[in-house]
Amino acid sequence: MLYILYILLGLLIVLGVDCAITAFLAIRDTLKYQKEDRMSFTAAFMKYFAKNNNIPTSFSDIFE
Repeated sequence: MLYILYILLGLLIVLGVDCAITAFLAIRDTLKYQKEDRMSFTAAFMKYFAKNNNIPTSFSDIFE
């Protein structure tokens, strides 16, 4: 029973680290290209977060 808990905990750690790295890369790209794109910080962040995301977190991302 503990193995299931360890597997779930491992998956949560992997997804959390992926989201943190993706957010860091999105903020870096947002600050780098915000003036060229002429977008608000929120819109640019969402654009680059979707672009930098390596693990699809919803079924709609799989088909893009």
